[in-house]
Order: sequence, then C-alpha cells, then structure tokens
Amino acid sequence: MTVTYATFTIERVLKAPPARVFAAYSSLEAKMAWFKAPSDIVTLSRDFDFRVGGKERFHARWPSGMESDFQAVYHDIIQNERIVLVYDLFHDAEKLSVSLQTIELRPEGTGTRLLHTEQGVYFSGGQEAVQGREHGTAWHVDNLVALIEGHEPRAMS
Repeated sequence: MTVTYATFTIERVLKAPPARVFAAYSSLEAKMAWFKAPSDIVTLSRDFDFRVGGKERFHARWPSGMESDFQAVYHDIIQNERIVLVYDLFHDAEKLSVSLQTIELRPEGTGTRLLHTEQGVYFSGGQEAVQGREHGTAWHVDNLVALIEGHEPRAMS
C-alpha cells in the first residue's frame, strides 16, 4: 500500500467581514447551504456539534449507490479568526484519507481573506486523489463565496 502526503491552500478574498464568514461555518443550517454534494444524494446522517471536541458528520448515498462519509472532530475554534478540525473521509466504508483542515479568517479592508489549508494523508488514489480533493474543496469554498456575496455558485466540473 502506497501512502501519499499532501498539503494545499485555497485562498479567497470575500466582500464580507470575518464575523459573517465565520457564521457560515458555525451552524448546521448555514453550512448546509454551501457544504453539500454537487448532485442529488440521499443524506443518511448529518450531525453538527460546532465546539472544541465537537463532531461533524455528513454521510450520504450517491445515485451510483456509493456511500461517502465525512467524519470530523473540531480541535480549535477562535471566533471570527480560526477553525481547526481533523476529518476522516470514507467511500463505501473504505478509509480514503485523514486530513488536518485549518480555516483562517483575516480582516482585509472591509472584507475577509479566507485561507483554507489541508494537510492530508491519502491511503489510495495517489496524486490523483489529492488533485480531486483540492478541486472538490475549491468548489465548496467557491459555494461559500457565492452564498455570502449573493451570486450563483459555479457548477461542479
């Protein structure tokens, strides 16, 4: 078995203050608006406990029948500044990866510079899995930007 290690950062400047961006991460209702699947799915479980030590889970069945399962634990939360979590990602009960995710919110003028950094270990798929994760994560972050700035999100390509 080959293990692949990778780090990537997605950076965006949003036309909203850090408190508004932080709010999009801090409740299930807000997060569901942008952290979602790019196609029709059946949600099997969606849990959200946004606090240090709290857990988040998004378990779903895709039209193909495949099940994806995102399981996270929050390790550090500084209101309007930083969120750190560790998540495991599974497809059909096979663990694909473990990632450390850090979200930084930095004031920039009247807006916010968002830095989303992931440090991951991928158990299958090699560099292709890393590229797919970065692409999918950028799509989620762009959904967040669209939601906050009031424009249509881009389709998953």
